[in-house]
Parts: sequence; structure tokens; C-alpha cells
Amino acid sequence: MKTSLPNSISVIVVNWNVADSLARCLASIRATKYPNLEIIVIDNASSTPIHPKKVKFIQNKTNVGVPRAWNQGLERATGDYILILNPDTLLPKDFFTKAIAYLKSHSDVGVLGPKFLDPDGTPQGSVFPEPSIISAIREYWLGQKGLTQKYTPTGSQPVAVNAISGACMFLSKRTIVKIGKFTEKVFIYYEDMDYCRRLRQAGMKIIFHPGITIVHEHGQSSAKSGGAAQKYHAAASLWYNGPLKHYLLWFITWTSQKISKIFRVI
Repeated sequence: MKTSLPNSISVIVVNWNVADSLARCLASIRATKYPNLEIIVIDNASSTPIHPKKVKFIQNKTNVGVPRAWNQGLERATGDYILILNPDTLLPKDFFTKAIAYLKSHSDVGVLGPKFLDPDGTPQGSVFPEPSIISAIREYWLGQKGLTQKYTPTGSQPVAVNAISGACMFLSKRTIVKIGKFTEKVFIYYEDMDYCRRLRQAGMKIIFHPGITIVHEHGQSSAKSGGAAQKYHAAASLWYNGPLKHYLLWFITWTSQKISKIFRVI
């Protein structure tokens, strides 16, 4: 008797100058031994060529940015489910079975995000609050820390949140068809928050699941981009938040930094 394969999964990984991390990431994906899996690697014009084996490989001649590269992967993906994954992450062996089981039993979920861990096992923030003038004032002017930064929800049960990090986003192909691909109006940053906002507007939930974990070595490609990262972040914030909100948020953080410097001198 022929046994049917489980739901197919397409894993999309964008690489930029982190070949060693990518190799570890791909090894962890394969170590899950999920039987119906395709891996799509998009290289954004790394300075050193890479030649990953047993993957669908897209080599860009220039760095087209993160969301455009993700969309290139989506255009090639054939899976019933899609995993958007950073190259500096490591999956546990039970990741796919747990993630698929949850989405299958919760049809109102648009995207699922796991709990992020540092390599030493320390929880790492992966949930974004919505940028807010009030929250920024409370944090930067009134000293109420932790209101505007990525965080890890407490508790042991899955919970609906505002937005999850694009370092690991698990969703169905059906959701992609309904919502569309990622915005290409930014080069990097806020593309994950924008997608989550579109999901919420469509009445779908963004779920953080603490029972599913990954290890995230955290931001190696961004670190290698140096000062350019700040420029891209500012441009993406301006687009996502709009001019008024963006510049008010900038003013609040800027004045907080200036006041802190004055008190350090005094």
C-alpha cells in the first residue's frame, strides 16, 4: 500500500555574506528529516560566491534587498506551507511537525512565529509592539523601559501578538495567495511588520508559539552592513510609520539621547 507524503514545505533563506551561518542553517533544516521539503536559497550578491547543494538556488547579480529576495523565493516555491528563515538560525528536529499541526488546527492564523533563543538558551525578543508616540514618550522620557523594543511574551501558551520577526515566519501558501507577497518599498526592515499589519487588516491572527523554538545567532548580515543599516532602518520607518509619526518618534529618541549625554557630563 502506497503511503502519501505529508504536506509539502518550502523553506526560503536569503544569504548575504554569511556562508558559514548558512551552512549550519541548512544542516539544521535537513536534520529535521521532514520527508516533503524543498529549500530555496537566494544569494544577494555576496562578496564570496556560495554553492549550496540540493537546493533551488537563485544568484542575484546585485543586492536586491530582503523582501524582494523573499518574493523571488515565493515565486519558485511549490510547498503547501512556507517558512521564511534567516540564515543565522537553527531549527530543532520537531519544528515542522509542530508548526504544521498548529496551523492545521487554527484556520484563523495568518502567520506563526516561534520563541527565539540565543545560542546559550536565553530567550531573545522576537515580537514587535506597534510603534506608538505614547509608548515612546513613556519609555524615553519617563523611563518606563521595554515598551518600544522587541520582546518575548510570558506564559507557556500560544498568544496573538501585533507582529513577529521576519527571521522566522511560518505560514501557508493559501495565506500568501490571499494577502500577496512582501512589500518591495523597503530594502530591509519593517517588511515583516508590514506583512503582519496586512494580515491583521484581513482579520487573521499573528501567533507567537512558545512551545516551538529556534536558535537565532542574531543579525550577522545587518552587522556586516555597518552604518548602512541605520540608513535603511530610517527609510523603512519613514515609509511604514508615515512622515509625521516617524519624525515625532525620531524627536523623542533624539532628545532622550541628548539629555542623557548632558547628565553624563554633569
